[in-house]
Amino acid sequence: MKFPFRDPDAVLVARTQQGDSNAFDALVCRHRSRVYRLAYAMMRDREAAEDVTVEAFCEAYRAIGRFKPRAKFTTWLHRVAVNVCLEHLRRKRAKHRLVEVELDPNAPAVDDTWELVLTRDLADRAIQAIGELPETHKAPVSMFYLEQLSCAEIAETLGIPRNTVKTRIFYATRTLRDRLAADVSARSEGGTHA
Repeated sequence: MKFPFRDPDAVLVARTQQGDSNAFDALVCRHRSRVYRLAYAMMRDREAAEDVTVEAFCEAYRAIGRFKPRAKFTTWLHRVAVNVCLEHLRRKRAKHRLVEVELDPNAPAVDDTWELVLTRDLADRAIQAIGELPETHKAPVSMFYLEQLSCAEIAETLGIPRNTVKTRIFYATRTLRDRLAADVSARSEGGTHA
C-alpha cells in the first residue's frame, strides 16, 4: 500500500496505526538515541535514562492510535518522553535519592556554553549543573542544547508559550554559563572546585 506522505516518520506512524509492529520498531530505531539523550540530560543517570527511554516508547506505542498526523511525530514523542521523565523525577525527589552523573560521549557540543566544557570533569559538571536547574528549566534547556529543537518545537512539546520557553532557556543558559565559567576559572588558576 502506498502512503501519500513524504515524511518517513509519518509513513511509519500510519503503518503502525494500521497494525504493523515492524513500523514501530523502525520508529524506535530512528529516535531511540534522541529520546535517550533527552532522558539522560533530565535524569542524570544512565540506568534511569534507559528505563525512561523504554517506558517512553511503551507509552508512545500505547498512545500512537491517538497521534494526529497534523502534528510532527518527533514533537509528540518528545512530549511523551518529557512527561515520563518528569514523573520519574517526581518519584525520585520523593525518595531524596542522589545519583552520579556521566556525560554521554555521543552528545553533540552545540553552543559556546558547551565550549566551556574542556575536560571530562567539567563535562560531568555541565550535566550536573543542568540537573540542578529548577524543574521548569531542565527540559527546555536540554531540548534546546542537546536535542537542538527550536523554541517553537519545545513550546509545542511542553504545551507552554514560545516566549516562556525563550525566557527559561535564557535564564538557564546564563546560570549554566556562570557555573561553568567559574569551574574553568578555578582550574586555570590552579584552584579546586567543590
